[in-house]
Amino acid sequence: MGKEEVSKAIQRQQLADSLEQDFIGTLSERISRYQELDFPKLTPNHHFASVSAQCILLYRDGYFFACIALSQAVAEAIARLMCEKSGFSPSTNFKTNVGKLYKGKIEPDCKGLFDEIWKDRNDYHHLLLGILTERSKLQEIAKSKIIILHEIESKVFDFSWTKDGSPLPRYPKYWETTDGLPNMYLRFQP
Repeated sequence: MGKEEVSKAIQRQQLADSLEQDFIGTLSERISRYQELDFPKLTPNHHFASVSAQCILLYRDGYFFACIALSQAVAEAIARLMCEKSGFSPSTNFKTNVGKLYKGKIEPDCKGLFDEIWKDRNDYHHLLLGILTERSKLQEIAKSKIIILHEIESKVFDFSWTKDGSPLPRYPKYWETTDGLPNMYLRFQP
């Protein structure tokens, strides 16, 4: 084995040791944060479904800036979807889309939730000077944003179960279907 190969092997082992120590050292915190969340286990399999699931993992693993920004981005995608499925031409502007939805009295009413998740959006997306950097405060904000996102998802993608065990969406226009059945995204794993 050459010098370069030996050096890379040593670096690899050092990195593995460091990652393992970090994981073991933060495992209890990660479990606690994950258990704080009560998120929908089934959602429509839209292009943002896996991204929404990543928000949960970002919060669990302590990536609070990313959790805040990504939760807001998923809410933006949901508002755009609601506009499209309600016959409105969606805008690239979130507030314009929310305004269109609630001028038209589109159900479900999530306006207050959309407004709350969007609060301070530019601060985090543009990393403006003066944003909070204190970890405990960031955790509180990230938790509130992801909880709001889950409330939006729970309302927009609300469903019940039929007698035969099939999901029955309350607002079917927001669900993609395959062979007449809702196309579901499962979130059962941590």
